[in-house]
Amino acid sequence: MTVARRKAAQAQRGKADLHPHDALVLLTADHNELDKLVREFERQPKTGDAVEKGKAALRICHAFEVYAAIKREVFYPAAEAVLEGEDREALAARREDIADTIAKVEATPADDPSFDSAVAALAEQIKRLTKQEEETLFPRLRHSKLDLVGTGERMAARKTELSTAPLDRDTIREARKVLGGR
Repeated sequence: MTVARRKAAQAQRGKADLHPHDALVLLTADHNELDKLVREFERQPKTGDAVEKGKAALRICHAFEVYAAIKREVFYPAAEAVLEGEDREALAARREDIADTIAKVEATPADDPSFDSAVAALAEQIKRLTKQEEETLFPRLRHSKLDLVGTGERMAARKTELSTAPLDRDTIREARKVLGGR
């Protein structure tokens, strides 16, 4: 378990020596949540109920989309002053790859033979992205002049907005497609 993941777990239990709205602690908590959702999908039997597999996959997609929106709208604009150009470009390229894979998962019915492999590819991409961030990006930002608490408070507010917003018709249509038209 990385230092960032331990601090996020402590913050969730209320034992952190850091402010609970520290941006890096919030992002690491999101990493932990994504990892948990991936493990829940992986525990589904390959021949299991397609609807349950579809629901689990859609939870992963939705959680990552909220996570990516928060980073795109709040975190990266705040971190731009302390990040080098190629770091930003590399992370943006990886997020685009994941967005493409999410689109593929959302367009594939859960009972399709390629569904499990598409979700597995998504899970692997998410794991690589979160590991890279925790091992290279977060330590550099922790020791930079970035206002982690102020940024974290804005991120928490935006996450609440995104998580409680009603779903639009297109999202519902995509979910029905994954769940086999139900």
